[in-house]
Amino acid sequence: MRMIRWTLLLCLALAVSVVSAQDATPAADITLAPYNDELFGIQGVLPDGWTRAAPGVYARGQDTGDVTLLAQQAAPATLDQVVPSLLPQLGLDALPEPTATVETSVFTWTTYKVDVTAAATTIAVDLALAEVDGKTYIVLMQTTPDEYAALHEAVFLPALDAFAPLAEAPPEPNLPYVAEEVTFANGDVTLAGTLTLPEGDGLHPAVVLITGSGPQDRDESLAPLTALKPFKLIADALSRWGIAVLRYDDRGVGESTGDHASATSADFATDAAAAIDYLLTRDDINPDEIGVLGHSEGGLIAAILGASNPDVAFIVSMAGTAVNGRDLLLLQNQKLILAEGGTQEQADQQVAFLNQAFDLLDSNESEAVNDLVYETVLAQVETLPEDQRAALGDIETYAQGQAASLTSDWMRFFLDYNPGDDWAQTTVPVLALFGGKDVQVVAEQNAPALETALEQAGNADYEIVTLPSANHLFQDAETGAVSEYGMLPAEFVDGFLPLVGDWILARVTLPE
Repeated sequence: MRMIRWTLLLCLALAVSVVSAQDATPAADITLAPYNDELFGIQGVLPDGWTRAAPGVYARGQDTGDVTLLAQQAAPATLDQVVPSLLPQLGLDALPEPTATVETSVFTWTTYKVDVTAAATTIAVDLALAEVDGKTYIVLMQTTPDEYAALHEAVFLPALDAFAPLAEAPPEPNLPYVAEEVTFANGDVTLAGTLTLPEGDGLHPAVVLITGSGPQDRDESLAPLTALKPFKLIADALSRWGIAVLRYDDRGVGESTGDHASATSADFATDAAAAIDYLLTRDDINPDEIGVLGHSEGGLIAAILGASNPDVAFIVSMAGTAVNGRDLLLLQNQKLILAEGGTQEQADQQVAFLNQAFDLLDSNESEAVNDLVYETVLAQVETLPEDQRAALGDIETYAQGQAASLTSDWMRFFLDYNPGDDWAQTTVPVLALFGGKDVQVVAEQNAPALETALEQAGNADYEIVTLPSANHLFQDAETGAVSEYGMLPAEFVDGFLPLVGDWILARVTLPE
């Protein structure tokens, strides 16, 4: 229903069938084994024999009716941001009173006990939450009420005790650049990031990286969709080639302050402008060679800066948009549904619903939008299998959340804003990259619109390239579907990084 905003997806599917007692392994016979999860950057223990059912979710799965599972995950967001996405899956409007505070060698956990009723079945849920440095850690176990007490002691509490961030690999020795932790201000928001500086004295050309939609950390970490960290790879490559790179946590994410949920793309553009202003204060950065690289919504923000900020020397747009949000979302929803195996009829129905909702938004009929979304979501949920309905938690709460998303300030700005208007005022060099298999920002829709706008601007130095096999993340893809991201190698399609690096190097001067 909206442009995909990368955020935590808990995938805590609450099954509704009950495993029979004779199928369950007695708690006394459970053996815990250490494991690492590179997707979430965590380590801990898992019961032997439990299998991965979803990212960060492990099911006992002794038969199709076994509801027992253990989830261990992490999110680059605060508890205030994570909890609202978790509550509907538990059928809650708010967290209950905590049951305990559990101190381990790494975390202070707050634990909760929730009984979830679905399809006349009660599922007992253990939940633990901890927050450190703007990152939220989650452990959840669900089982039947009869097994709860035994598995609480045999699985849940040991999982809390063993849970820890995955030790980072030691930095590669003799890197040709240094990484400096920096902060800079945008009004009352403090943004924290990493500046990678090539070796050597002199004034370095620099690039500011601007993330896609949703709360993102400085690496643009995309767990649980994939282990790919696009901005970490880009910063490493460009800095090896002599280009300084500043990447930062979005407002309200990681070590940055502020409220991400209440901000729009226009607000995020001021954050990127503050990053440029910070680089202008440094005596090791060339003030005439500061560019921006934006991914997805970040490409849209690059258009805003290209039209308005005289300190932007060049732009790299990765799957950046060039049409208004309404047109983009209508085609995006069609492509997403079809890529995931949906029918043309389902895609047409979704487009008809969105058109109706957008018309109501244009008329400022928010209450009518809420009613439409609520009724549509309930109808859609009725067509889902029982286990998928249960995974959504309280359906009314879920429907209300969908309506709130559609009427948010971010969505209203996104729908109304046409980046083509700003691209048509952008005269600095532009490299625009699209994926031929991108189903989120479709190349056939956006590349021609971008070229028309840049021609209108009289831009004498632009290049638009579509990489045929690339998806929205510029992985080498088969279908481009979002569900495929995690099945592909956590790397860019061949040639992507050299294309970006060579284009920038042809337009900057490295210090001697």
